[in-house]
Amino acid sequence: MFLKFKDSEEEICTMQYNAEDHVFFLQNKENKTICTCASKLDLDSTYDPSHYEYLFLHNEREEYSENSIFQVCVSRQRIGWIFPLQALLSTEHDYAENPFFLRYAYVAFYLLLNNIQSKNEKEISSEIFLEDFYDDSLTVLVLDHDNIAKLDEPFHIKDYTVSLYQQGYSWSGKGNLDSQIEKPDKKIHLKPLAKELQGTTYIDTLFEKEIPKTQEAFARFHTYYQIIEILISVVFEDKFKKFVNQLNTNTASLFDQRDELGNMVLEKQRVKWLFSEYVSLPQQDKNILNECCRKLLQENQKKTGAEMAENLYSVRCLLVHSMYMLNEDSHALLDEVNKAFLDVIMDMLLTFRT
Repeated sequence: MFLKFKDSEEEICTMQYNAEDHVFFLQNKENKTICTCASKLDLDSTYDPSHYEYLFLHNEREEYSENSIFQVCVSRQRIGWIFPLQALLSTEHDYAENPFFLRYAYVAFYLLLNNIQSKNEKEISSEIFLEDFYDDSLTVLVLDHDNIAKLDEPFHIKDYTVSLYQQGYSWSGKGNLDSQIEKPDKKIHLKPLAKELQGTTYIDTLFEKEIPKTQEAFARFHTYYQIIEILISVVFEDKFKKFVNQLNTNTASLFDQRDELGNMVLEKQRVKWLFSEYVSLPQQDKNILNECCRKLLQENQKKTGAEMAENLYSVRCLLVHSMYMLNEDSHALLDEVNKAFLDVIMDMLLTFRT
């Protein structure tokens, strides 16, 4: 912690919490109190903040409020809590007296104060407030290192970016404003990115920086379709390896397999393989995306297919080759395609298997 007011020579670098008055005393290196920061909550200082960390997320959905306070779980293990920063500044929510939340609230309050780095920015005051230094529209994710250590698999928060977005949270922008999200019942259960895709930097970048952006409908579809392009490249590698292994086993089968080899280089076929063999999707989401694609194709007098994958690929071709011909109704239909497409690609990234 470092705080120096622009009209004072005192440098604040330590703090102590007074549980009786719910006040943090902010002190200089001689332990002289320079100012205070009070909490409206009856914070419980049971937990050692050094065993925790916090991260900021964004969520500006209409239904999101200071009452959106949830435990965060991975594989039935609680790894932390997630809540609006505003929940630390108010008692007007359901968890204001919850003993477990108040322990995490203390940890968050402590870490936020401890991470203040401000020099000659604020005028001297006997009392400071968290919102003086942090945007109170932010969401705070507090992670418990001890509980995370109990997980069977190594934990990397980047592997859960897609799952967080599926719940409405993003690292930038305004969160996921497009999906229909069912309100969690006290807990949010996160799922990791499919193992075959973990460490794919470009997927991380898309969901951290690009997908949360406000974009025109065509640009948004193009961004989403890049996920398909990533996945069908993995499909190609998997199919080709199996093809080579089969040839090594039976070289005489090359003539019989020549059509499959030709199919591997066709994007349309790889898209169909992707949806039929490599991912597990809710049928309802597939039906919704298929119907949205069909409506857009019909609006533009394009042939529709029997499968969702085929119609999605046809929409891609329509936008690549004939975007300039789309009318106003088509742009509205493309918005609906994008909303359905987003839900599908998130499930794809969590269920993809070779």
